Amino acid sequence: MAASGLNASTYDREGRSHIAALADYAMDLMEQMKYINEHSFNNFQMKIGLNMGPVVAGVIGARKPQYDIWGNTVNVSSRMDSTGVPDRIQVTTDLYQVLSAKGY
Repeated sequence: MAASGLNASTYDREGRSHIAALADYAMDLMEQMKYINEHSFNNFQMKIGLNMGPVVAGVIGARKPQYDIWGNTVNVSSRMDSTGVPDRIQVTTDLYQVLSAKGY
């Protein structure tokens, strides 16, 4: 799981550059997977689901603290990943509209 725009220094409400950065990251991951498969004896496949929206973030765990995020936005992304098509990036309608406006 990857997230962007979680803190004030990376969140861009106006230009939404953090959303474009996440989309670029997803496309770069797919390209790297393709490169690995072409230069090895592997045939790895990856499914990616992208969503946008509010989340709750924090550190949980007393013995082994971990930073985590929760919320419907995360749940939808997880379902998109599990129901997605291998070697494709699935996006929600809201995210598609933002990325289309940015020329993606």
